[in-house]
Amino acid sequence: MSIRKLFHILLLAIAVCYPGGPIIAHADEVLTIGVEDKDWAGHYQWQDRELKGLDADIMRAVAKNLGVRVVFEPYPWKRVLEMAERRLVDAVFDLAPTERRKAYLYYPDTPISLESTVFWVRRDSQFSFSGKLDKSLRLGLMAGADWSDRFAHHGKPDVVRFHSYDAAFRNLEAGRIDAFGAHLAPTREQAIRLGFLHKIKPSKPMLENLTYYVAFTHRAGNKDLTRRFSEELQKFFRSPEYDALLSKYGACDMENPLDYVQNGSQ
Repeated sequence: MSIRKLFHILLLAIAVCYPGGPIIAHADEVLTIGVEDKDWAGHYQWQDRELKGLDADIMRAVAKNLGVRVVFEPYPWKRVLEMAERRLVDAVFDLAPTERRKAYLYYPDTPISLESTVFWVRRDSQFSFSGKLDKSLRLGLMAGADWSDRFAHHGKPDVVRFHSYDAAFRNLEAGRIDAFGAHLAPTREQAIRLGFLHKIKPSKPMLENLTYYVAFTHRAGNKDLTRRFSEELQKFFRSPEYDALLSKYGACDMENPLDYVQNGSQ
């Protein structure tokens, strides 16, 4: 073997192995994220094992800015949490914070999404939630929905139950109920799908937001990654790219999660 060829081989070895080498090629870091295998309307949905939706696009964009690639893996929710506790995934998406989960997950400072409970009303309605509900209000709710923690402590309205969004929207449009209580994002998606968004609207003020996070497992390096992710997520929430995603998904009425945190509402 010639000296020239040996020299070229040596240069190649240095370039690949030495971290400061100018020719080193880094493969994209991949983060595995456990996600419930059921759709969450208004936030994400599975299509041929690919995760679509607003929250998924936010996660991809922030990860890209960090120089990493995400792979969403669908599992039953209980399995997702078990894998997170055993550090078999890098992160979990989307989930609410609890003291139990904080024992084995790192939470960023900022949630990736919010979910508000709102009263949907007709476009011409003058209804405004004053903090008190009574029998004079005909309030529509989905059958089986637990409203005790969201509405009951505000009073006891005349509750009408519905088995479908279509039935609820039609009764609201016809004036048979005064308001329909439901989560903002999923109901908005259903109103768009069923062609009612130009007829009904979410009234203000909304009830308190619920916060949902991307939480990282206790794998090596993930504590620092959580910090960097939180910083990049905050930047993203102030970017035109985020505003474009809100427009894409018809979610411009959603409160910015960063504003929610900075206003001290969390």
